Amino acid sequence: MNARAKAADRAAILTIRALGVLLVGLLVWIIVYVIYSGWGELTRLHFYSAVPNIGGPGSGVGPQIYNTIYVLVLSLLLTIPLGLCAGIFFAEYAGEGRLVNLIRRATETLATLPSIVVGLFGFALFIETTHSRPSRLAAALSLVVINLPYAIRVTEDALRNLPPSLREGSLALGATRWQTISRVLLPAALPGLITGVILIAGRAFGEAAAILFTGSAGAITGNANYTLSPFDKGDTLAVNLYVFRTQAEPGTVTDARQYADGVAALLVILVLIFNVGARGLGAATVRRLQGKIR
Repeated sequence: MNARAKAADRAAILTIRALGVLLVGLLVWIIVYVIYSGWGELTRLHFYSAVPNIGGPGSGVGPQIYNTIYVLVLSLLLTIPLGLCAGIFFAEYAGEGRLVNLIRRATETLATLPSIVVGLFGFALFIETTHSRPSRLAAALSLVVINLPYAIRVTEDALRNLPPSLREGSLALGATRWQTISRVLLPAALPGLITGVILIAGRAFGEAAAILFTGSAGAITGNANYTLSPFDKGDTLAVNLYVFRTQAEPGTVTDARQYADGVAALLVILVLIFNVGARGLGAATVRRLQGKIR
């Protein structure tokens, strides 16, 4: 390698490292800024237990915290099995036929739909067609429509990127195809699958448009609806943030901006907690599957 090539290689590496540091610094700055802006609300105990009030100051996010976790868990319970099964089918059974490729393109197209369109679709299908009302179940089903293409793609890519020797070695030892998938490939692909779950959950945390139509019908939950029924109406933190930033009258809700900043900061903290917890649980599961528990 001549001197010019070495200099170009060194410059490229330095540029990539500088961009990486810049992006990490930007991410840290955004997180710190959002949490700092909402710190006043985060330190107010009433903020975590009271219900929101669009007609005056002093609102809380008690029902919205519960609804956010409820809708998130319900959507993951529906999305993960469907996405996992579909991804396994595409990666291990479907092959490369014309029909299969058409279905793949359809799922990729579905992933590009704006969430507002999915919200309108969910309202028409899950509410108007069934002659029901907005509910946490309808919101979770709308999130399934949004996240299912990502779950399928992540599962398929995680399985396809595994070394072929894993499949060949398992089959050579006499394992069936399903035993190879369930006992060899899925445990090996678990880190990639966990990353996919984190990305899906992050989008569910921040989704507002679809839930605005299907979960709350444009209104906030002003009562403590801490129930287990999926048919109860419920808005999430993201919906609450949108409503207070766009519909609250500054003259009436004098602390609307501070309250919205607190909701945004709480959302960031919840996402961070979920990501760290999912990573830790995934690492412990991988060690257990690999027989390396210390």
